[in-house]
Amino acid sequence: MTNWVMIAVAAMLMTAPAAAHEGHKHATGANGGTFVENGHHKLEVVAKDGTLEVFVTGEDGTPEETTGAKASAVILSKGKKSEVLLAPAEGNLLKGTGPFTAGQGTTIVLTLTMPGHKPEQSRVKLD
Repeated sequence: MTNWVMIAVAAMLMTAPAAAHEGHKHATGANGGTFVENGHHKLEVVAKDGTLEVFVTGEDGTPEETTGAKASAVILSKGKKSEVLLAPAEGNLLKGTGPFTAGQGTTIVLTLTMPGHKPEQSRVKLD
């Protein structure tokens, strides 16, 4: 019986790092986007054809100023890959544009570096 317990624990430990990179999805946010928790930040991702917006909040849920932040996204949609650079807009908003279509099944891989933090990566799949 102990062998089964050891196998179960080993399986959980092996899958934990992969799940951590996915981030945690939550309900639709105030801006109509999808929430992803990753590292020290919570991100609300709003994707519309050709436009990507990311709203950044801290672990405690308060908006974080994006001045000095660096961010990029790789967007996989309808068999095509697009890269979008995101620039600080106003307040806690990062915004970028590119030649992509946003819709069901679109996958967005975000890389965010906030001032004073290491780079964080999140993955969002649009429903």
